[in-house]
Amino acid sequence: MPYKDVNILVVEDQRPFLTMLKGLVTTLGSKDVMMATNAEQAIKFCRNHQVDIIVSDLHLGSNKKNGFELYQELQHRALIGPTAVFLLISADAARPIVLGSLEHKPDDYLLKPFSQAQLKNRLNKAWQKKQYFADVLNSLADKHYSQAETALQQLEEMPGSYIRNAVALQTEIYWQLNKHQDALTLLTNQADLLPTQWAQLALGKTHLSMKQYSEAIKCANQVLNLNQFDPEALDILAQAKSAQNQSEEAIVYIKQAIKNSPLSLQRQHLACQIARENNNFELLIESTKATWDLSKNTIFKRVNYWCNHISSLLDAAEAAESKTQRHRFQQEALLQLQRAVYDDALQRVDEPFNLEIFDQLIHARVDAIDGKLIDAKRTLIESQEAIDKQFEEYPGSLATSSLQLMVDLGEFEEISTLTALLKKQGVELDDSSLRIIQHISSQCKESEQKYSHLNRKGIQLYQQEKYADAKPVFNAALVLSPVNAGIALNLLQCILKLLVESKKNETGLVKEARQVYKILNHAPMRKQHQEKFDGLREELLRLGIATL
Repeated sequence: MPYKDVNILVVEDQRPFLTMLKGLVTTLGSKDVMMATNAEQAIKFCRNHQVDIIVSDLHLGSNKKNGFELYQELQHRALIGPTAVFLLISADAARPIVLGSLEHKPDDYLLKPFSQAQLKNRLNKAWQKKQYFADVLNSLADKHYSQAETALQQLEEMPGSYIRNAVALQTEIYWQLNKHQDALTLLTNQADLLPTQWAQLALGKTHLSMKQYSEAIKCANQVLNLNQFDPEALDILAQAKSAQNQSEEAIVYIKQAIKNSPLSLQRQHLACQIARENNNFELLIESTKATWDLSKNTIFKRVNYWCNHISSLLDAAEAAESKTQRHRFQQEALLQLQRAVYDDALQRVDEPFNLEIFDQLIHARVDAIDGKLIDAKRTLIESQEAIDKQFEEYPGSLATSSLQLMVDLGEFEEISTLTALLKKQGVELDDSSLRIIQHISSQCKESEQKYSHLNRKGIQLYQQEKYADAKPVFNAALVLSPVNAGIALNLLQCILKLLVESKKNETGLVKEARQVYKILNHAPMRKQHQEKFDGLREELLRLGIATL
């Protein structure tokens, strides 16, 4: 293959091997071979030059972007064209590294040591293939799926070795157009011409998208019969089993997938989702930490990933069976907070976030879990006022933590207000945060409906002057939302009416009124609630419930 007019970039952090690689590539005929010793240099080259072929080592220095993270960023930022060839090389033959690298779909993966002939052969194959499918790839990159399909159908004299690639591209087009039945038909009709493992994996993904879980499981098992380590087949099994409410099996499969190939951010997200749905806090803690660690040096870094890890430790504390366990998880969460100042990735966050406010929210959750609900409520109000003051729009990085604290306190009205605000402002949330918010909504839906029903019923009975009937209803609502000033005020007003009706200080009612007064007297509250409470103070003093 003549590479005379092809721009090639070689990326390698070891100078001797970088020089040797340049020499090997130069002998292929390229006149312009650029060199970079790290991913950031490579990104700069691609930003300023057209690069047609990249040969990159996997490991590009400790705590720096590696080869496939470089490839991800170049693709995401569109710094290389759809027909550019990316060849990943590595001396690391460990299964998790190899599988993790291949999952990021470089055009090829070459293990060191290799010969000039091997390098030339791999580059030739990848280059020819990309050039053959150029029109299709360009249309796909522009999301012109119908145009891509037409370009694919117009290809002539297709080599037999390209049939799988053509089917893969057509399948991708069908998936993007939500034509899953067409994808299923295509894959089934072409099965005899396709590698069995690839075909069954594609069929499994298609069945999964169509919610045909039993069929997806069959396909995934066929893949595993051919390759017991295939992580994508294990992903399919985990998702299908979770959808069928077979949580234990789902967790086993996703853990095995992570063991085989732990470097996939998407897989760690899936593990977080399955763990959260099934209250497996050990897996949740591990996968949220892995998500943050994997994203640190990538284009997909989100401060939410770090926040979610801290929150997962408190979720575990909340569900702990013993005080010792609860304390251990709480201390680990607070320790991670203290370490934040030493995390360079957190210091380089370029999205709306305030570590001090997040620290407030986490300490408030610790208080709530320990039963210090009034202290937690006070901090919740202070944190929300600080957010209103500092940010024009509610930051997505603080939304999940705020909502989780509101759930702990049973502040259902606050939850509804915040979720509505996020929707109104169009706050951008990553998939992980969206799933957490969906989980929160699902988790508290029943309690919220019960609370709203009790509150409405209590108000209705109060307005009908049925105070004796209204009181137990407000009491039941207060159990669900124990520091809710509105409910507590309604209950206190109801008790006061009963005391007036009785024309004598009934000991039981006075005692109950004092308990509710104690909640309100120490709890922070919104302006309208405070005004209502102040309006009752004279009557409370007269009845001996409050003191000066």
